[in-house]
Amino acid sequence: MQGDKSKTELSINTLIKSYYPKTKFIGFVDGIGWYVRKGDLKRMIAAYDDVFTFHRDELNRFEKLLNHVLINKHVE
Repeated sequence: MQGDKSKTELSINTLIKSYYPKTKFIGFVDGIGWYVRKGDLKRMIAAYDDVFTFHRDELNRFEKLLNHVLINKHVE
């Protein structure tokens, strides 16, 4: 199932970029299952422009990214 998920994410990224080329495809990964499926995890991460976990530091990094995007959107 995780292999299917990683392949699907790659397809979705391609689809998103074809219709919305300036869009950033952000992903969150969690769960120990990815630890043993490293090949699938690499494919999954390759599908995203940026990837986060649910660790507090990562959530803070995501919040900073959102703030940056929202501030810059108002500037454009």
